[in-house]
Amino acid sequence: MARLALSREDRQRISAAIKAAEVGHRGEIVVHVEPRALSHPLVRAAKLFTTLGVDKTRDGTGVLLYVAAANRAAAVWAGATVTGGGDSATWKPVFDAMAAARDQDGATMICAAVAALGKVLTERVPGPDVHGNELGDGVSS
Repeated sequence: MARLALSREDRQRISAAIKAAEVGHRGEIVVHVEPRALSHPLVRAAKLFTTLGVDKTRDGTGVLLYVAAANRAAAVWAGATVTGGGDSATWKPVFDAMAAARDQDGATMICAAVAALGKVLTERVPGPDVHGNELGDGVSS
């Protein structure tokens, strides 16, 4: 990731990517970016999943994309009803998308990951989103 801080425009691009990626399935995507991981990214993602309220979706379909910029590390943590959510192979397309965009700016890399995440969720939590946008589309940090 080329830079650590996300500008307002970067956050807007990522929010737009989240909104687009949430179409066509019941999943809710949250992106959290930190300057660096102080623990293993998956451990941090698990903690943030609850802290940020991603676990509060009615159907248990919340998914957190955690990015630690300086470490060039990321993790995905998913709600209990996301089929295959605990299997790292489920999220391989997300990390492949990040790797493919690694030479671009950080926001572009995150947007690529979010788009891939949306495609995975179309397979893992298909169906109409009857509860609407439960978690918003912003980027936390």
